[in-house]
Amino acid sequence: STALQYLHSLNATMTPSNTLLLLLSIVAAFLSVPCSSFGSGTATSAATIRVADISKDLSAIQECRRSAYANEGKDVSMLLSAAKSFCNADQIQKPGYICVIAQAKDGTVLGTADLNTRAKIVNNVYVREEARKQGLAQLMMEAVEDSLSDKLPTTLKLTVQSKNIPAISLYKKLGFEAPGVYGFLDATPFDFLIEMEKKLG
Repeated sequence: STALQYLHSLNATMTPSNTLLLLLSIVAAFLSVPCSSFGSGTATSAATIRVADISKDLSAIQECRRSAYANEGKDVSMLLSAAKSFCNADQIQKPGYICVIAQAKDGTVLGTADLNTRAKIVNNVYVREEARKQGLAQLMMEAVEDSLSDKLPTTLKLTVQSKNIPAISLYKKLGFEAPGVYGFLDATPFDFLIEMEKKLG
């Protein structure tokens, strides 16, 4: 494929494992889940950043995530399963997950970031369009790190679309790196999921 030819032109070493990861990234790119959607900016005092209480905050989190598609005039019931799961916040209703939220004074959830506390994987980082460029994503990511209770050396991981430059820039600012073959993908004209990681402790 053109994408693989591009990687070979960079003299990237394509092992069977890397090739599989790349192909999975291509498939994932078509799921249309608006993860890592936010703008860069400075911190704001307009929102409280905290770990959500799912028993109380679930409906507000769902309303926040559905706004990603409401702005496009899409009916949530007609979305692909992965996007529908994102809107319904299915993941954070399971054991082993927490959700960090940015909440306005009126109770509106402006953004979310999920953490798999066992695998140390961050996903569903999302900020409402009208609340972007206020530094909320950075504050939520910092809160995600602070929420790790054991404080033992570990590696925090996430994925981001290669064309989502604001997200990639923020993650790099926070110390995340794209290892191996993923280190080349943000320079391509194609849109892939890039795997990034940050060593803690």
